[in-house]
Formats: sequence, structure tokens, C-alpha cells
Amino acid sequence: MTAVAGLTVRDVRGEAEMSACCALYRSVMALGPGDGSINPRLLTGIQHNGGHVVGAFLGPRLVGFAYSFLGRDPARPTALYQYSALAVVDEGMQDRGIGRRLKLAQRERCLADGIERMRWTFDPFKTRNAHMNLDVLGGEVIALNPAMYGARGFGADRDDESDRFVVEWPLARTGPVPAWPAPAARDWREGDAVVDGDQVLIAVPARWERRRAELGTPGATALRRDVRASFAEALGTGRVGVSCVRVGADLAVYRFVPRDRPQWTDG
Repeated sequence: MTAVAGLTVRDVRGEAEMSACCALYRSVMALGPGDGSINPRLLTGIQHNGGHVVGAFLGPRLVGFAYSFLGRDPARPTALYQYSALAVVDEGMQDRGIGRRLKLAQRERCLADGIERMRWTFDPFKTRNAHMNLDVLGGEVIALNPAMYGARGFGADRDDESDRFVVEWPLARTGPVPAWPAPAARDWREGDAVVDGDQVLIAVPARWERRRAELGTPGATALRRDVRASFAEALGTGRVGVSCVRVGADLAVYRFVPRDRPQWTDG
């Protein structure tokens, strides 16, 4: 991963920059006419009412942004968190650490506000996102929302059911992110769910867009539903997702461990 020289990450300012965020989102997500979007008024309202809109800039050019707002867990009504609703990076600038820079900027603003947790969601089959969320940042998958946005997705993912993992990122932790061991060598196949002591390892396609095209919509939907059941079982037995790593060019493996298992050593 090559760092981007001259990159600045700061709060987004004014209508023109808010409009650039909206345009970048539509482009990267390949949104269609009925997919819905965001607008500058929404982002401005969020920014002025406890939320944050941060952007990554090369000179005046916006190459990524993220926005978040305050959330409350119904199970713990006094425990507030920032919910990061969206993080987008220009297609030509991906895999260069910009997404991580945006997340760290969000963390900085949360801690300054006295908020010590962030949450967001992502598609479990987007394993590159999963690796950053879990292995790089140190977030944990705490829940699965099947078909969160409906039976069909949007943009380039409109043929997928919109399953989403919920990630919680404990922002006040100061120790290094745990480096989980690589899954044991075996003949991994997509959909495998392997019990390893008190852990569960679940294999998924590492390049979902290509695999989805190979399987066709019915086959891709069937695979997604099979793996969804394995995810739900792992989470339903008191585990959290802590890692997602590749075990080859075409497969990645999630690791779920007991929720109360010690994982971090504070520095």
C-alpha cells in the first residue's frame, strides 16, 4: 500500500464541498435513479447537530469522505456512540490507506466529544472492508442484520440481498490490535464453518463481485443465505467477529471468538 503524498483529512466545509461528497458517493456506488442518495442539506444538518463529516483532499479535490451521527443502543439507552453511516473513497485512490485515515479522523473527533464507541455496518461478503474493519482498526462484529435495506441492494450490488454486519469499534483502547494467527491449513471451501476450540472459522469468497458473476443471481443468493445461517449461529452463541484474512487468492476466513474472551492488552 502506497501512502498518498499531500493528502489532507479535515472537516468538510460549505455547500460546494458537501455537493462534491454527494457526487462522489453517486459515482463510486454506481447508483441508479431509484437507489436514493444523500444531499448537502442532510450532511450540513448532521454536521451541526452532533455528527461529523470529514473529507480527504488532494489540494482542492475531494477523494474520499465519511459521515457519522450520534446513535443510542436501545439495550443501553444511556450509552451513546457515533454511527458511521458512510465512508467512500474515489475508485482510483482505493487501497492507499485513505479509508483508514478517514476512520482515524472520525475517532479523533469522537474522543474529543467524549464518545468512546463507533458503530457502522458492512456487507459480510466485502472481505477487503472486513479485513480493515477488524484486523487493521480492531473493530468487532457484534450483530448481523439480514436484508437490512431490503431484499435487494442498490448500485452495483442491486442483485444482492442487503445483509449487513454491525461493527463496534472501542475507541478508547490503547493497546495494539490483536494479530490473530492464520487459519490452519486445510482444503478450505466457500461456506465452510469449522469449530476450532472455542472459536468458529467461516470461509467466504474473497472476490465476491467475480464469484457472484460466475454463480449467477440464484446461485449467489443461495450461497449468501447458507453463509448467513453460519454467521447467525456463530453470533447467536455469544461470539464476536474479530478477523477476516485471505487463505488463498479466492477465499477469506472470518474468525469468531467468545465475547468475553480477553483480546486486548492495554498499552
